[in-house]
Amino acid sequence: MNIENISPVSNPELKEAIKAAKSEPGMETTVALLNKVVEARLLAPVSMDRDPEYDAKIDEVVLEKDTQISFELIKSSNGELYYPVFTDGPEMKKCEIDKDQHSLIINFDDLAAMLLQPQNAVAGFVINPMSDNICFSTEMVAAMKKDMEKEKQENGK
Repeated sequence: MNIENISPVSNPELKEAIKAAKSEPGMETTVALLNKVVEARLLAPVSMDRDPEYDAKIDEVVLEKDTQISFELIKSSNGELYYPVFTDGPEMKKCEIDKDQHSLIINFDDLAAMLLQPQNAVAGFVINPMSDNICFSTEMVAAMKKDMEKEKQENGK
């Protein structure tokens, strides 16, 4: 099996929420979009210092120990850097991606962990930059994480 052809991620509900938020902006569609973003599994383009291997026995792609992974960045018109993430393979293919490019499946918590590091110089992440172009700033991600933690504490009591 060729790992470039694996498309394990599809987010029809997120794509619908994006469409709704763009066509009918408002609190309800925005909250629905944010909820779908938090639940989504997204594709992030990465470069690796060695290619992953497909292990047919366990039907998974396996990385060697100590593989160096670099997340790709895109620059906004005002010069800020963002992590591009994609709802699915077809969206990712809209970007001009190197033939040697790989992708990882990540979620909101993964993105938040990368963005909320003290030494972070990335302005946020953008979903489907070649079509939907939905931006989440680092400040917005921090506020969302704070709200999620507060909600978790309130529900845990």
